[in-house]
Amino acid sequence: MMPRLLYRIAIASALLAGSCTWFGPVYTSPPIETSFAFTNFSKSYYAALGLRAYTSADSAEPYVITPLLAPGATYRKRFLDVFGGGCPNAIDFRLFLYKRVDDDLPIGLDDGEEVERMPLVAGEILGLPACGVQPLETYTIVNWEAPEGTARVKLAQATPLEQEMAAAGLFPNADGAWEIVGVDPALAETPPPAPAPVQSIRGRVTLTDGRGVEGQGVLIRSRFRVRLDDGDSSNDPDAGYGDPIDFTATDANGWFVIDRPAGAYQVEFFSDDYLFRPAVIEVETPLEDIAIIAEPR
Repeated sequence: MMPRLLYRIAIASALLAGSCTWFGPVYTSPPIETSFAFTNFSKSYYAALGLRAYTSADSAEPYVITPLLAPGATYRKRFLDVFGGGCPNAIDFRLFLYKRVDDDLPIGLDDGEEVERMPLVAGEILGLPACGVQPLETYTIVNWEAPEGTARVKLAQATPLEQEMAAAGLFPNADGAWEIVGVDPALAETPPPAPAPVQSIRGRVTLTDGRGVEGQGVLIRSRFRVRLDDGDSSNDPDAGYGDPIDFTATDANGWFVIDRPAGAYQVEFFSDDYLFRPAVIEVETPLEDIAIIAEPR
């Protein structure tokens, strides 16, 4: 079986050593509402995350699994809703990547976006620090773009929790990312969860007098990230927006709608007859309607 990383935070160790009656996770009741945000910044792979409050290295407690996230998508949830007991002092994670069955098609042309039944990448890490170090309003977990068969996950970026992980030498690479290669045999038969629900990215293209403009092209790209160092010219581009994943055209009143899971996207407008203000806009859903002005060329 692939080795599994274990980070033993001091407070959990002390509780285990000092009491034979402690059987569950330790929770912190922070003065702020705490939550987590899981983002999939892969260009093409679909991702799911498992979470549970850390109790011990041999815990048999089940994981809570997020919906399956398409490229660019984000899933947010309060710890209270996930664990029922506030923010845990430490968390166990599982990460799964799945490959789309028809990955030669643009996502927007792939009805249902079916993924393979077994993961392409799957790994587990136990006891990563959480509210036992410092409560965070949002604990971020970001799956980055990586070569096929690998995953690179950045946890709690730019927080004291990241500093704690670095001090413990958990992720000895330049970006301090959790790197997973292949599939842990214990997780090899984990089927994908249901896809994340979609939300509408919608807006209207009008002339300066407010009349809608029909038949104008609208396309969308998903956000990706490879690593932290955007300044390293040998690694460019380290972040940006990938190939178009969906497209549509404005209706008779100038309205357009593209349904995608909540996340980070770039929306672009194109036409042979008009210029647009703006022609490109970066959005994070959910969001209000987008207003675009069209001007004849």
